[in-house]
Amino acid sequence: MFAVERFAWWVTMQNKTTVLVGVLGLLLASIAFVMGINLGSAPSNVYGVENGPNEYCYPDPSPEQFTPKHVETKVVACQVAGMFENDAIALIEEAGITHRIASRDTEGYALTEDYSDSRINLDIVMGIVVGATAW
Repeated sequence: MFAVERFAWWVTMQNKTTVLVGVLGLLLASIAFVMGINLGSAPSNVYGVENGPNEYCYPDPSPEQFTPKHVETKVVACQVAGMFENDAIALIEEAGITHRIASRDTEGYALTEDYSDSRINLDIVMGIVVGATAW
C-alpha cells in the first residue's frame, strides 16, 4: 500500500513540475519576445530618405541605349529613388521630364504600354519614392 501511495505522489509531483516548467518557459519566452521587439525596433528610424538627388548615379555607357534623352531620363530616375515624392517630382519637372505614378502604397495603377524616352514611372510608399523606372 505504501508503494502505491508513494508512486501516486511521485506522478502528481511530476505533473506539477511539468506544468510549472511549462508556465515558466512561456513567461520567459514572452519577456524575451517583448524585449526583442523593444530593443530591435529602437534603432529603426527612417534614415534612408534622401534630401537631394543621389550623387552616385551616372549615365549608362552601353551603346544599346535608345536615345540620349533616355540616358538622361535613366539618370534622373536613379537620382529620385529614395526621395520624398514632392521633392522627386520637382526634380523630374526641373529636368524637363514627365512622370506618372505607377503605384502608391502597394496599389498598382493601370498604365499604357506606349514608350516614351522622357518619362519616369514612380512607385510611392508612404510618400517616399521606392522605385523609379525610365519607360
